[in-house]
Amino acid sequence: MQIIRTEIEQDLSTEEHPIVRVMFKGEGGECVIVDMADVDALAVDEDAAIKRAKAVLVQTATFDVSVNEYDARSNGNFDQVSVTEATDQSGGIYIFEYRDGDGVRRVPPSRMPSLNAAREEALRCAVELLADLDLSAGALPDWLIRIYDDDGNLLAVVDVQQANAARQTADQKADGS
Repeated sequence: MQIIRTEIEQDLSTEEHPIVRVMFKGEGGECVIVDMADVDALAVDEDAAIKRAKAVLVQTATFDVSVNEYDARSNGNFDQVSVTEATDQSGGIYIFEYRDGDGVRRVPPSRMPSLNAAREEALRCAVELLADLDLSAGALPDWLIRIYDDDGNLLAVVDVQQANAARQTADQKADGS
């Protein structure tokens, strides 16, 4: 879908669970809507709402979905991604690999404007993964997200320390420090 417009609105119809709605509108009437809780934080900062909605889409679209026939028949150890064609004329094609408990999940290739943009996206997602990680439970994983190019070359790794530092920085910015 080629996104031509993004709209953000608040749905306050239920006082108990107000939401922020991000609508990605595409050519030909296509539309993807992401509803998110925590209106106070997201309603104030439209960029934050859009970034969070994109993260929700990435996570929703990729987890618990087999990428190819091999993965569909596997025992859940998703260790192979099939890329039929990944050409690019603006930016690059990147494959994100997420730590999922003791397993690993690769997501379908994504077009990003640069490796730096791919690193920023991986770092933002890694911060969200920290919520599910028990930092006090002994040995920490050596990585949370890895980024590969379309040829399978490892380009970057985001570890727990980097994600934790990014979370602390974001918390300080939110506090106005």
